[in-house]
Amino acid sequence: MTGNQGSIASLARLHSIPVIKLSGLWSQGVDEIGKYSPDIIVVSCFARRLPDSVLSIPGIGCFNLHPSLLPANRGPAPLFWQFRAGVKEFGITLHRMSSQLDAGNIVVQTTLAMPDGVSAQRASGLLAEAGSELLVRTLSKFTRDELIGSPQDEGYASYQGFPSPSDYVVSVSWSAKRLYNFICATRERGMLYPCKIDSRVYWLLEADSWQETGNTEVVINGNMMTIPCSRGFVTARFQAD
Repeated sequence: MTGNQGSIASLARLHSIPVIKLSGLWSQGVDEIGKYSPDIIVVSCFARRLPDSVLSIPGIGCFNLHPSLLPANRGPAPLFWQFRAGVKEFGITLHRMSSQLDAGNIVVQTTLAMPDGVSAQRASGLLAEAGSELLVRTLSKFTRDELIGSPQDEGYASYQGFPSPSDYVVSVSWSAKRLYNFICATRERGMLYPCKIDSRVYWLLEADSWQETGNTEVVINGNMMTIPCSRGFVTARFQAD
């Protein structure tokens, strides 16, 4: 574990599970992990690349639960990019870890329906629940051969890093559903979503509702506005001048 993960540490200690705190250097952590001679190491929501010195420790292998249907959306922030792209199908992948980030053999995947208007916290929770069930189901009946997995198809691979401010720009060329869900899932205090309509840029604060059908023009009432999209429209609050 890294950083301030007090709740995780407390839960681990409650169940007599050893906790190893990793600092900036891997050497001490590698020695500590090696003392347990693990058969398997499983990683989830860990934003650091495991060095070969860790990958070589477990007898069966190191595995990662990644919140996308690999090989699509490799990288440290897959949930953000899936909402930005307006994907229809979310999912979790259990894959072997390799020296290349999120590129090891796929062991098993499962898809997940994401409700409209879901927050990032709720979406992460849904994926965590699906991932834990997938992991328990897989490891409860595995053999070494079954955990070898299948190579990822590099022809379908994509990688995205952490988002920059420009990645929060939204467009009326999107469908109303995509625009609405992206804002709901990535909204944080103080976040603004630039949206250009005709020749003016509106700074959106949050999305209130959406309709998949119906044609409308831009309608402004106070700091609320109706935004016509490629399909349907969104009602949103914006930063008034």
